[in-house]
Amino acid sequence: MKADASAFLGGYRPGNTLAHRMPVWPKYLLVLVVGVTPFFVKQWWFSVGCLAVAVIIAVVIAKVPARTALSIGAPLWIANALILAYHCVFTTWQRGVIYVAGLLACLYMARLVTCTTDPGALMDAIVAAVRPLRPLGAKPEKFALTLALMWTTIPYLIGSVGQVRQAARARGLERSSWRFLIPMFVGAVGHALEMGEALKARGLGDDE
Repeated sequence: MKADASAFLGGYRPGNTLAHRMPVWPKYLLVLVVGVTPFFVKQWWFSVGCLAVAVIIAVVIAKVPARTALSIGAPLWIANALILAYHCVFTTWQRGVIYVAGLLACLYMARLVTCTTDPGALMDAIVAAVRPLRPLGAKPEKFALTLALMWTTIPYLIGSVGQVRQAARARGLERSSWRFLIPMFVGAVGHALEMGEALKARGLGDDE
């Protein structure tokens, strides 16, 4: 479950493709051009074209397995289907295609960044982006560390939910969903305490 969550969120996959060798900033530019511009152009054919480009870049150029690059999970498929159905009924089908194709293109390109970029390089890029705010009191290194911790904690929490549900199902407690909360909460607090101790042992988090 944890591995699936990591793949869903776009965990780093080492490789030597053009996408892996590309610096971070051109990837951000791809996200803007392929993933964001469809919402401003607002032409259904343009959104579908950007989605096709995103799929080609992710699967053919970056060589990310299609199951990892294109999977978004049942909840997001349902949400996209509802968005498309809503616009087909109340506005126009073209507008529904614009939003659904644009969302998918944006998601796939964002996943491309995390799948093909080493976490260290990603943190360096975040530090470089925040560094101009240092005169205002910002601490780029801590900001990047916070984002990295958040990014690595999400798969842990999702995996923890899956483990608790499997344990409950094995004990015949599948319908007692409220009982999932206590072990999930205890696990989350335990993970936070362990992470805090690890950071403190390395001298991180202390006021300068």
